[in-house]
Formats: sequence, C-alpha cells, structure tokens
Amino acid sequence: MSACGTKIAGGAYSYLEIGSYLGGSLQPHLLDEQCKSIYSIDKRPLRQPDARGFDWTYVNNSTERMLENLRQVDEGQVEKIKTMDGGTDEIDPASIEDRFDLCLIDGEHTDEAMSRDFEFCRKILNPNGGAIMFHDAQITYNGIWERIENLKKEGVPFRAYNLPSVLFVVEIGDLPIYKEPAVMQKLINNHEGYLFSLREMDRFRRFANRAPFRLGRKVVSWLKNGNRSE
Repeated sequence: MSACGTKIAGGAYSYLEIGSYLGGSLQPHLLDEQCKSIYSIDKRPLRQPDARGFDWTYVNNSTERMLENLRQVDEGQVEKIKTMDGGTDEIDPASIEDRFDLCLIDGEHTDEAMSRDFEFCRKILNPNGGAIMFHDAQITYNGIWERIENLKKEGVPFRAYNLPSVLFVVEIGDLPIYKEPAVMQKLINNHEGYLFSLREMDRFRRFANRAPFRLGRKVVSWLKNGNRSE
C-alpha cells in the first residue's frame, strides 16, 4: 500500500517495514517523492515458522540482494533506505531516532511474532498519528484480534479495517487514511477481502470434514445430544 496522496505529515512521511525479503513492497515508497525515509527490518532467516503449520523457506535471503533489486527500480533513491538485519526481539526501539507514519508488518507469520512486531511499531510510531498494517492478515488473525482488544483496554483511539485482499490496517491517533477516495472505495466493497480470507483458510475446513473427523464429531454430538434445536 503506497501512501501517495494521503496527506501524511503535511505531505511527507516516513515508512518502516518488518520483513522485506526481496523488496517488492518497498518499491512504491522508494518511488514516492513524499516518502522521506524508509527503514527495513528483516531477520533474514533461511527458514521461519508459519501459523499454517509449516516452516517457510527463503532462498538467498540477503539485504544486499534486496538493495540490488531496488537499485534497478531507482538507484538514486536507494540512499533513503536504512536496513537493520535482526528481529524486533533483538532491536531496541530506543536505538531508532525516527518516528514513522506508516509501518508494515510482513515478517514471521505467527501470532506471537506478529504481536511482538506490532508493539515494536507502536513505540516508534508518530505520536501525532500513524498506521500499522499487517500483510497476510488471514494467517495471523488471532494475534491481530488480541492486539485490538489490548488497544481497547488501554483506551487508545484507533480505527481498524481490512483492505482487499490480505491487508489489515490499524490507524492509531489522527491519521484518517480511510477517508481517501481510493481507500474508501475498497471499504465500501469490503466483502472482497472478507470472502478472500475465508476462502484462503477453507482448506482447513475441508480437511476437518474428511470422513474420519466427521464421524468422530457425529459420535460426540450423539453422546452429548447436541446439534438439536427445539
């Protein structure tokens, strides 16, 4: 998601990304003249856990490979990118002087890691308002739900919404990205992201409905006299 035209911080904005791999999601901000600085935090693992039940492999995962890709997009703008190799469990937020208007979390796809990344972003977010975005939200939805409940308990003002098809946005403070016409149009047609997420996870429902599991549920239901309306 590019911040083009969102009137962030009077036109200029800073962007932080956790989990950049080859740099594809950095490209819009690299080319955006309003983006004054970019931070990329990536642990650069060969493999990392995934909430879907398997490890995800990243071949030739290096910062230099990412920067070389971005030089081919716009070599003159690459200098505005700062990189940090490590995880948010290893980096002290106090060591980062900049404050960010937009943060994208696309690192380890587990609820625990995503929650840790979210709290890290909160500490370096622009105090006047900023947005924290989750990529592949259909995977870490439990962690996102917990973070939102935590914001409610703390009394933090925020807006949260899904954008098609796998992006979830949490606006904290005064940063009304949702009012932008292009974003508002996506919100009006919010069924796209909602249904995509359900269909993406439908493989688990199909697995759970295989004959042995279905028979087991029927036995349990019969023993408990369940699945019955009166």
